[in-house]
Amino acid sequence: MSREIQVWVSIEGEDTKAGTLFHHYKGGTESATFLYDESYLADPSAYSLDPALPLVAGAQPTPGGRALFNAFSDSSPDRWGRSLIRRAEVLTAKAEGRATRSLSEVDYLLGARDDLRQGNLRFRTSDDGAFLAVPDDGVPAVNELSAILEISARIESGDADLAELHRMLQAGSSLGGMRPKSHIRKADGSVAIAKFPSSKYDEWDVIAWEKVALDLAKTAGIEVPRSELVQVAGRNVLIVDRFDRTSSGQRVGYASALTMLEATDGETRSYVDIAAALEENSSHAGEDLGQLWRRMAFSVLISNTDDHLRNHGFLHDYGTSWRLAPAFDLNPNPEPGTKHHRTALGEDESDTASSIATLLEVAPIFRIDQDQAIQVLSEVRDSISGWREMARGLGLSRVEVELLEPAFEHERAQEAADLM
Repeated sequence: MSREIQVWVSIEGEDTKAGTLFHHYKGGTESATFLYDESYLADPSAYSLDPALPLVAGAQPTPGGRALFNAFSDSSPDRWGRSLIRRAEVLTAKAEGRATRSLSEVDYLLGARDDLRQGNLRFRTSDDGAFLAVPDDGVPAVNELSAILEISARIESGDADLAELHRMLQAGSSLGGMRPKSHIRKADGSVAIAKFPSSKYDEWDVIAWEKVALDLAKTAGIEVPRSELVQVAGRNVLIVDRFDRTSSGQRVGYASALTMLEATDGETRSYVDIAAALEENSSHAGEDLGQLWRRMAFSVLISNTDDHLRNHGFLHDYGTSWRLAPAFDLNPNPEPGTKHHRTALGEDESDTASSIATLLEVAPIFRIDQDQAIQVLSEVRDSISGWREMARGLGLSRVEVELLEPAFEHERAQEAADLM
């Protein structure tokens, strides 16, 4: 069985047909081929949608038997959005008295709401058809957060009905990560992402501590999206602005580090690999490399270990140029024992240990000499030293602060202090 999907790309507010995606399903195995449109290849503003899709004529197959090209996976929902789509299919099939369909990667891709999907790719099944998925309802406003939070809790517990699932699908089908979240419309009309607490996964107030990390990162000279911590029905909700939209709402191209490195989900790569991608693709490589190393130092010092390749991104700048996206999903990890990152600090991808020595060793690769490295490390450490006051200022209790102390006070922090 094969399906044909038209792929469009929005560049500076103008939609252009980039090509056609052919999705193949045979014997339980999925694959795809992509064919650039001749007009796109001739367009001076055209750029490769994926490193695995160079701007050449002819059909190009997915590498390594993958179901989709990574660039299209970046436009698809991740764990939370996929869970919503999957549960809605189960309840819909039950209501219609039919068997539940097995969902393919294309079903998930086209199930994400078009106006909210990540990046600037758009999809439809015919040149004159609607872009998929077409929204059925508006984005919830901030004053609806209480109701959306309650629905997310019911979905996590498995108690949500089909109407509640559909409501959450309209707001959150394009979102990833395993924790509940939703799009919301702010008072100024812009769309942001609301991150909710999880009764299923949270062992501490993850939402509030992500806000602490974002604020600390900003004081440490790291670019982060604007965020706000709000209380909803006695629980913390984090509202984070999207950085893949301009102030006027135009779409901005986005690619995860997973895509830029042509990696596979779950594969461990290194920050050195991301640095190489910046050297090759960034229009401001020196600035981006320095920013990336600063983020590495920050992650080491706050024990941010969930730094997998989907938690690093690139924004399309112009032509074939990309820039490092703002830092996101920064979460301190207080669990005891040796800390291991999801992305290796050094050139040895098998060594994922959190280490000041490795951080300093690779600094020259990021165009940073040893004196500069120690200066940056000092700036980051000084910014993080106020973590307790930052946390208490956001309403976290003394007990919660003590619980997270191991994320900030550890051997690597002492090593950094000794270097000063």
